[in-house]
Amino acid sequence: MKTKFFITALLIIMIYSCTDMCKLTRDDKDWLLEEYKSLNYLENDNKTIKVDINNEVSRSWGSEGWWPTGEGNEWGRSTIYVHDSLYMVQIYSYACENRGDISLTRTNFSNHVKGFFYFKDSLTNNTETVLGKEYKNCFVYKDSTYFKNLTFVKNYGIVKIEFRDGYKLELIP
Repeated sequence: MKTKFFITALLIIMIYSCTDMCKLTRDDKDWLLEEYKSLNYLENDNKTIKVDINNEVSRSWGSEGWWPTGEGNEWGRSTIYVHDSLYMVQIYSYACENRGDISLTRTNFSNHVKGFFYFKDSLTNNTETVLGKEYKNCFVYKDSTYFKNLTFVKNYGIVKIEFRDGYKLELIP
């Protein structure tokens, strides 16, 4: 009995030591808002609100299915609820990949509305000033249907989001 247990344990250790799982690095996590449970935003230029943030780190599996060997990667997601909780903005960062994405989704998950990609090694040279604070290397997205402006910055997340219907949030420094 002890021999079977020892062999089984040794086999499991050997299998997991051979995995090639890509883990999120500190830089990968800097694109997320993992350090925050909420952030304060100025809503429509007149009211301070606290916006909840949910963070998650998970694993995806490669072509080998559920077994964690080979191509599996960790990914992280920060979810920000905006616009009277009608929408959520999700920021994704992926291990071992140079890209991430920002996704606007309805909170009832009925519809993925819009997605934008960012590249972690990009220097955008975009500078934005939001409520007196200057942010450098911003990713600025505009969309003809939903956004006038969505400004995303590493280590800060969404610093400004303005919808076409006039609803606006600006990060309070």
